[in-house]
Amino acid sequence: MRFTFAQAIRRAAPVIFLSVFLPVVGFSQEAPDVAAEVPPEVAAEVATEVTPEVSAEITPEAPPEVSLEAALAVTEGAASESAAQADDEGGFWSLLFDKGGVVTWIIAMLSAIGLPIAAVKFAQFLRMEIWRPKHVEAAMMRYRNGDERGLAGELEDIAHPAAPLLAYAIAETHRGGAKGEAGELLREEASRRAQYLLRHLGSNIWVLELIAASAPLFGLLGTVLGMIVAFQGVGQGVGGADTALLAAGIWEALLTTAFGLAVALPFSILAAVFNNAVDNTRDLLEDALTEIIVRGATNASAKG
Repeated sequence: MRFTFAQAIRRAAPVIFLSVFLPVVGFSQEAPDVAAEVPPEVAAEVATEVTPEVSAEITPEAPPEVSLEAALAVTEGAASESAAQADDEGGFWSLLFDKGGVVTWIIAMLSAIGLPIAAVKFAQFLRMEIWRPKHVEAAMMRYRNGDERGLAGELEDIAHPAAPLLAYAIAETHRGGAKGEAGELLREEASRRAQYLLRHLGSNIWVLELIAASAPLFGLLGTVLGMIVAFQGVGQGVGGADTALLAAGIWEALLTTAFGLAVALPFSILAAVFNNAVDNTRDLLEDALTEIIVRGATNASAKG
């Protein structure tokens, strides 16, 4: 059976279509896989073959001068921000009370209690002229020289706390109260008044001594607690073994000890000054009263 050319083409058309279409479809499906399987070395070689002109147009590099100026500007901006932040924080005192915690507030409260007491005690001693006993010493010098006329009245006008008691002892001896049983009674009464006076002069000094002794202990307690927290953070791995973080925790903890010592030192000095004034007054009273009572008893025996 013979076919014409047209008939042969018509019958072979499906086969020709399939033979052309199927390879094209298969190539289109395999093309992404081939692109994905390109080795890294080939891709790197292809990337390095880009011309310098194209790369310069794609990623232009900034001049070194511009980069340096930009870095300096960023550094200055960060420094100004940190300085402004430090100013906003309030300086040393704000840092002290923020980092010191409750212990710092306790020490500050002790200082607030002690300052008015020290001020009142200082004003009281100034008014009494307790550090200037020269008028009392001059009166006792007159008494030793036998010039007792009007001496008791002059002692009453002296501001020193020992003067009124000495005036009382001189007046009683003039009345003949320094002999025998009356002398013993005078001695007991003078001793009682002297103790009351010294107790009044030494009142509230114990508060200053307590503050001077307890403020460093509170500061040490705050330091120990702060170092416990710092080393606990290192032990638990917070921040790793960073020595900078550990040093920051330690110096923050030491703030409370420094604050406690700063509070304790002035109060310790003030308590010592006040106690020394009371001790000097005690010595003056003991010496002067003993002399007055003994001289009065001697004069009464001589007259009797």
